[in-house]
Amino acid sequence: MIGEYVAVAMCVSEICKEDVQGIVYPFIKRLEQNKCRAVILNSCNDLYSNNPFNDGEACVYELLQYGYTDVVIVFAQLIKNDIVIGKIIQTANRCEKPVIIVDGDRFYDGCINISYDTSDAFYDVMVHLVEHHKLTKINCIAGFKDNPVSDEKVAIYKKVLAKNGIPFEEERFGYGNFYDAPTEEVMEKFLNSPLGLPEAIVCINDTMAITVCEVLARHGISVPEDVIVTGFDGIEQERYNFPRLTTCRRDMDKLAEFLYDIVSRLMSGEKVENKLVFPYTADYSESCGCRKKSVISINKSINKLYARINADQQFDHLMNNMTAKMSNVLDVDTITGVIKHYATFNCYLCLNSDFASSFKKPHRSNFNPFTTVFLSDKYFFDTEEVVYQNFHQSKLIPSWEESLKRTEPLIVTIIHNQDNVHGYLAAYASDYDFDSFSIAARRIQKFAINIDNCTSSYIQQSYLRASNARLRDIQNKIISSFADLVESRDDFTGQHIKRTSEYLRLLVNHLAGKQNYAAQLMEGQREMMIKAAPLHDIGKIKIPDDILNKPGRLTAEEFEIIKTHTMEGHSIIEKTLSNIESREYIKIASQMALYPHEKWDGSGYPCKLSGEDIPLCARIMAVVDVFDALTSKRVYKEAFTSELAFDILAESRGSHFDPEIADAFIEIREQVNQVLNELQ
Repeated sequence: MIGEYVAVAMCVSEICKEDVQGIVYPFIKRLEQNKCRAVILNSCNDLYSNNPFNDGEACVYELLQYGYTDVVIVFAQLIKNDIVIGKIIQTANRCEKPVIIVDGDRFYDGCINISYDTSDAFYDVMVHLVEHHKLTKINCIAGFKDNPVSDEKVAIYKKVLAKNGIPFEEERFGYGNFYDAPTEEVMEKFLNSPLGLPEAIVCINDTMAITVCEVLARHGISVPEDVIVTGFDGIEQERYNFPRLTTCRRDMDKLAEFLYDIVSRLMSGEKVENKLVFPYTADYSESCGCRKKSVISINKSINKLYARINADQQFDHLMNNMTAKMSNVLDVDTITGVIKHYATFNCYLCLNSDFASSFKKPHRSNFNPFTTVFLSDKYFFDTEEVVYQNFHQSKLIPSWEESLKRTEPLIVTIIHNQDNVHGYLAAYASDYDFDSFSIAARRIQKFAINIDNCTSSYIQQSYLRASNARLRDIQNKIISSFADLVESRDDFTGQHIKRTSEYLRLLVNHLAGKQNYAAQLMEGQREMMIKAAPLHDIGKIKIPDDILNKPGRLTAEEFEIIKTHTMEGHSIIEKTLSNIESREYIKIASQMALYPHEKWDGSGYPCKLSGEDIPLCARIMAVVDVFDALTSKRVYKEAFTSELAFDILAESRGSHFDPEIADAFIEIREQVNQVLNELQ
């Protein structure tokens, strides 16, 4: 019970279909009239196939909250999975809650089974054709061969013929396999038969009967003037067929009354037998001539279909816009903000409490699909909005008290990606009339599917961002390892790498604030230069130890060998980083290794470039490289003071160094001195 209200949970699938709505809606209205509340647990698929997506969908039925639920009704023909149905029954029995199975393929223990009696209604239609319309040439299109449902009706067809002295003729019989293409083949056989045009064509279901009407119309044969056509099942599509079919259908208002009577008896403590039957009813309509064809009804059907298509297109457009806005979300707040904008009905979006990090540890359908606590966003148009209400799983929604004020049914649909479960959508469907309920039900299911896609995109992007972060960390460690290789060969070079990297960081950030360099030193470019700086001397790992660590001055030949470290560094970077770093980064890193010893006046090495032909990153590297060399102690010289080093830089501007870059470095001498003092 929810307060003093009886709570009825209905387990269905594909609530977006009118056939499903046609079953559910009358019962909802009947409950509403008698102080009952309906909760509809809806799978977006019929669960017939065993696959990860359906495993995720089936989790919606695990949300049945028996602390609030009084009766569970399972529409078995909509949930085509005996394992799922069995779990619902088992859990309900354990919680001592009654279960009603409607239209199951078999008898289920531990519950009340309701089957449909279809034989009497079909028999009535056959008798109606023979006795009322006085027909003797009656053809029949069955379903699959050896199908029990089809075979039962074929037996009735033959029985009525025999009872009225009409011989069964094989040429008047065919198998349409319950759908259109095989039915068309049977119809071509009938139309080319030497027996001539039949007086009536009896179909085992409405889908085949509608196809028969279409084939006859293509051949210029009128229904019912030339040939009577009958169907069976009373599907929603039949409402839009011209002419309306004589068929057998469930009277949904009577079915609603039938179900409510069972619920009432159960709630009063009365024992209800576990096997009940609800009869189909023959509906004699336009396709047999017992009801006149109406142009007005055709226009109404067309206008209704057009209005529905137009409304669905508008909502689909909204969903496309929502998907576009959700294509690159970075946090949960953004997700819920976008969803709030596109929710066209009152609803709760209930996500697992660890949804934001669920890409690290997903909730699988077969194990712990839901957290104990849910995060809920509330999108209500007629009450104050409350964001992020935390509530316990056992409540299903944050506030049943508020829900009791509403007569609309609550439709619950799972939010998932394949068998990874993220949470669910609990939405109120307008039930002012059937059309408003139908629109709401379609939109709720579409909305849930769209949230599936959007949240799945968020999870995948979160996973990619985390993977990219790990990859960047690996890349940085590789680069640091390269620099460590140099440091292990030459202690002076190792400390030199640390200081020049920090000097370069200060210089590029300072230059970026100058108008001439702002466009060339955007944040991404600066980050790549700073990251590449430790590799500028990587080529020295190819220089022999006796030259690299020589305590005295180098000979001319040895200096020529030392100079090759620029080419070697360029080659190492190109070969080793090509598969783990971007092409742009590799270009900057290789230029900083190859050209830092080029001079503004063209007298440097290895290529004797001059002026702005020297890449900007190398011109910057040259300044910080020489400054550190001047201020560092070597076996062949003492360290210069920073003041003397800055004076040398000033004297060499325009000859050795790009004058603007040298000046910029001198401008930040206070910060440079601080780094020198910390790292020397």
